[in-house]
Amino acid sequence: MENKCDAVKNYILDKIHRKIYCPGQMIDSEADLAKKLEVSRMTVRKALDILTQEGLVFKEKGRGTFVARQPRYAEFQYGVGFAREARKRGIVPSTRNVSLKLCTADKTVMEKMNLEPGDKVWHVTRVRCADGVPVAYVNEYYNYLHCEDLNEEIVYTSIYNHLEKKGISFAFLDQKLEAVACPEYIARSLEIEPGFPVILMSLTVYMKNGIPFNFGCQYYRTDKFTLIQSVYNREL
Repeated sequence: MENKCDAVKNYILDKIHRKIYCPGQMIDSEADLAKKLEVSRMTVRKALDILTQEGLVFKEKGRGTFVARQPRYAEFQYGVGFAREARKRGIVPSTRNVSLKLCTADKTVMEKMNLEPGDKVWHVTRVRCADGVPVAYVNEYYNYLHCEDLNEEIVYTSIYNHLEKKGISFAFLDQKLEAVACPEYIARSLEIEPGFPVILMSLTVYMKNGIPFNFGCQYYRTDKFTLIQSVYNREL
């Protein structure tokens, strides 16, 4: 069941997606939202803080909260799941060219996922699309013991949503980003020329207990993906 904070957040997101709240526009005040949605101002403030952290709104002291400007396909954040991230930005996610195979983990996969010789993993490759446009080529592995029931239908929708229903969720990740020339076989899937510059994102994703459940890499089209990172001065 949707809690009150999520209800406020989804109300604001719906307004943004329907262009009722447009980029640069000030949204309703905390008091107005609290009254309209019949919740406390503290609940509204918590929802706005979450949206601020996600980069969808920003606050100006003494003025109010405004809708942030977003590039069309920018800032897909791994960990929350591609499908969820796309929908959050008003983009329709889809998947094509799915391959799902059960295999024995090789040396690299064993090392990255703390597995033993003979352990099984799901090998998944797929192309993630935003509004029908291929954005990323995904080549990844999932521990078989965490999702023995994985199937192509789930891979076409959202593996992360399926895992969350089983009590497995993203906590943190190790991530490496490189600029590379796109290999020919991936370029065909992304509908770009071989050698086109792409962002190669290699990552290992962990649960709260520190056990990795997902390892792999993703190739993002540089004309459809940007990376924006906030850096905080921990000494302040």
